[in-house]
Amino acid sequence: MDLVEIVARLRETGAELEDIEVKRAGGGLPQSLVETMSAFANARGGIIVLGLDEQAGFTPIDLGNALALRDELAGVARGRLTPALTPSVEIVPFEGAALVVAEVEPLPPAQRPCYVTSSGLYNGAFIRVGEGDQRLTPYEIDRLKENSGQPRWDEEPVPRATAADLDRGAVLRLIEAASRSSPRSFAGLNDSEALTRLGVLVPSGGTLVPSLAGLLAVGTYPQQFFPQLMVTVAVYPHEKAGEPGPGGLRFLDSAPISGPVPTMVIDTIQAVQRNLRRSSLVVGGGREDVWEIGAEVIREAVVNAIMHRDYSPQARGTQIQVELFPDRLTITSPGGLFGNVRLETLGETGTSSSRNARLAALLQETGEPRTGRPVAENRGSGISLMISQVRHDTGLVPFFGNTLDYFRVTVPRSSPVTPQLRAWATALVGGSPSEAQISALVLARGGQEIDVALLRRLGLEPSDARRQLRHLRQLGLLRPRKAREDGTYVLAPSLADAAAPPPENDSIAGRVLTVLDTVSSASRDELQAATGGSRSGVTKALDALLAAGMIEATAPKRSPKRRYRRSQPPG
Repeated sequence: MDLVEIVARLRETGAELEDIEVKRAGGGLPQSLVETMSAFANARGGIIVLGLDEQAGFTPIDLGNALALRDELAGVARGRLTPALTPSVEIVPFEGAALVVAEVEPLPPAQRPCYVTSSGLYNGAFIRVGEGDQRLTPYEIDRLKENSGQPRWDEEPVPRATAADLDRGAVLRLIEAASRSSPRSFAGLNDSEALTRLGVLVPSGGTLVPSLAGLLAVGTYPQQFFPQLMVTVAVYPHEKAGEPGPGGLRFLDSAPISGPVPTMVIDTIQAVQRNLRRSSLVVGGGREDVWEIGAEVIREAVVNAIMHRDYSPQARGTQIQVELFPDRLTITSPGGLFGNVRLETLGETGTSSSRNARLAALLQETGEPRTGRPVAENRGSGISLMISQVRHDTGLVPFFGNTLDYFRVTVPRSSPVTPQLRAWATALVGGSPSEAQISALVLARGGQEIDVALLRRLGLEPSDARRQLRHLRQLGLLRPRKAREDGTYVLAPSLADAAAPPPENDSIAGRVLTVLDTVSSASRDELQAATGGSRSGVTKALDALLAAGMIEATAPKRSPKRRYRRSQPPG
C-alpha cells in the first residue's frame, strides 16, 4: 500500500489504524517508537510514519533533517532491540513535505518476543492492542518463548500419583488400540512397558508415575491432583453474562465437569444439549431429532479446547469455560494458538499444530467408554468439520478469537439474518449482493469484525472473498481497522444510526411492516389508525424503518403527500 492511500484511510477514520503509528517528530525521534517497533514485531507488523500531525487532520509538517531522522530510526531498530530489527526506512515526498516511513515486519514465531534491550525481557516486550502499545505480561512472554520449540508440560510426571490412579479398563482399551495400530512396537511388552512407551507412565524419583497426559487420558480422577483442569458449563438468561434473569437468577443452569478427558467430553455435550432447543424432522419412515447445535460441533470444540489448551504451571489454575447464551455458545480455553497455526487459516488443510503432542497422541488412541470411538482424530480436520456443519445449520460459521492468553470459539445458535435485515443489507449494497455480503453486513451491524477469512469460511473462494470485501469497502459500508489488506473491517460510522437494534423487535414497527405488506402505500395517519399506535410511536417507528432501508417514502419529510411503502429490491 502506498503512502497516499495510507493517509487517505487515516483521514477517513480520523484516528490511527491498528498497524499504523503516526508521529509529528518535529522535535526529533520520539522515545516511545522503540516500544512500538517491539509491539509490531511481536504481532503482525506495522508502519511508522514520521512527519504527520494527527491533531491537524494528518497534515504534513517540516521535519527539518529528514535524512538524519531516517538514520536514527534505523539505528534504534538495530541497536536498542533484541533481536535486532531491520525495517525498511524511506524518505517519501508527500504534499510538499518529506515524511519518514518505516515498515516493521513481524518476527518469525520462533524469534519472539522482541524486547527493548535496556529494559530486559520481562519488562521491555510489547504488543499492539488497538492503537496503542501494551507491555506483555510474564505469562504472555513465556507463551511466545514456547513457540520456539515443543512444550512438554503434558509429559511432566505427577509424583503424588501412582499407577493405581489409572483406570484399569481405560488402560486396557488404550493398549489394545495402540497394539492394533502399531503391532510391532508393542509386541511382547507387558502393561507397564506398554504404558511407558505410550508416555502414560514416566520415570520420577527412581520409579514410574503417571504423566499429566496419562492422567488426563486414562486416569480415574485427574482433578484429585489438578482441581482446575476441568470444564465449567454456564447457561445465561441474557446475551451478556452477569445480567440476572427471572427471579434474579444469574444462571439458568451450571455444571462443573470433571474426570478424565473422555468423560469430560461426553458430560459437557450432555450439559449443553439439555439447554438447547431441538426439533423433529420426518426422515424416511420415522422421525429424527435435530439439535439447535449439533453434538459433533460441540464435541469438536470441546475436544480441541482440552487437547490444545495451555498446561503450563501458570495456567493450571484456569479451567475451560463453556458458556451458553440465548444467541451463541462459546468455548474458551487458556493459551492462544500454537506453532504455525494462524487465526486466518483455521479450517484449512495443513494448519494443525499440537501444543500438547503427548496428550494429542494418547487421545488419538483413547476410546470413549461406551462407543470405543477415539476421543480425537488428531488430523487437523475438527475445525473444518465445525465450519461446514454450522454453515449448513445456520448459514453462518463459527467465529474464532485468539490472544496470547486464550483461544475462543463462538458458535451461533441461529442466523441473525432476518428478512428485515436482509432487506436492509440489500438496500445498502444495491443490485444483487451475495449471501456472504449480506451476512457480512448483518454481522458487522452486530459488532463482528469482518475479514477475508470469514468470507472464505462462508463459502467464497479466496479471490472472490477479497473482491466482495473490497466492493463493500468501496461502497463505504465497511471501514478498515488496519492499513493492510489482510486486516479486519467494521461497519462504517456513517451507518451508526442504521445499526440500532433491529426495528422488527419493536411492536409498533412490526405492525407497520405488517400493514405495508398488504397495501401499496400508506400515510402516517393511516398507519397510526391501522396499528393502534400513538402518533409519536408511529413516527419513531417510521424513522427507524427508513434508516434501516426497510421502507421508503414517496415525498419529502414535510410534504402533505408523503406516504410510505415497502422498499423495492434494487434493479
